[in-house]
Amino acid sequence: MQNIKPMQIGLVFWADQNAESVLRQLQDLELNCGQLGVPPELHCETALDDWKISLNKWQVHVTSAVCSYAGEDYSTLETIHQTVGFTAQHLRAERIARTKEVSKFAHSLGIPALSCHVGFIPTNPKEALYGELSDLTKLICDHCASHGQDFVLETGQEPADVLLAFIKHVDRQNLKVNFDPANMIIYASGDPLAALDLLSPHVLSVHCKDARFPLAGDSTHLGKECALGDGEVNFPAFLQQLETMNYQGALSIEREEPNIEKRLADINTGILRLKQWKSNPEL
Repeated sequence: MQNIKPMQIGLVFWADQNAESVLRQLQDLELNCGQLGVPPELHCETALDDWKISLNKWQVHVTSAVCSYAGEDYSTLETIHQTVGFTAQHLRAERIARTKEVSKFAHSLGIPALSCHVGFIPTNPKEALYGELSDLTKLICDHCASHGQDFVLETGQEPADVLLAFIKHVDRQNLKVNFDPANMIIYASGDPLAALDLLSPHVLSVHCKDARFPLAGDSTHLGKECALGDGEVNFPAFLQQLETMNYQGALSIEREEPNIEKRLADINTGILRLKQWKSNPEL
């Protein structure tokens, strides 16, 4: 797999048992890098050879594997608290095992990082859940380190200062951040540019995703994801800030629209707009 150029446009794309069809879509978009989402239903051992052969054939560079888990529900704040990541104690053992499995799969494909949402990190470090999430994050970091991988936390479900304090508390050199500016808006957890500035020493990768804030005074609903450039992320300023940071990674577009045709159209729009913003930041 070839290396990427700093700020190269890529995509978050999802693995299935037929790697060829997924990577052909990536080529149709004229992209050759991004993050590989690993859905919970993927049988990693069975899919490994196909993905290894196909990634080499299509010369696609994967910067990280994104681990997701069976039963996660992002529809409301309540369901996120209950089902996402490792906050539910009865789901942890199974999900830690799955994370290790995906880490092995990614290592076999030469993917240098593994990311996921660990769930909402409590603001108060004295809460029992804080210590539990810290301990399991150390466990996963150490497992990833045995594969020469970074373990990467997704942003947005807590303010940047809470995430920064958590990273310092865990104290692992291979614990990094995947910065998603839209998630800061979706969860109303802070200004994306201020958050990026605070977390910049730990940012390994980014998602290029856009969203609109929840309605003013609404503390129960999430903001809405939308096509890149149609939301409230200031992408020209975001890209300039990444350049100032000397960011070396990809710009991985993430679009979670369920309608396939609209999702592809929005991805194409996002590619075009990122190219325009990169060439002319004043747009």
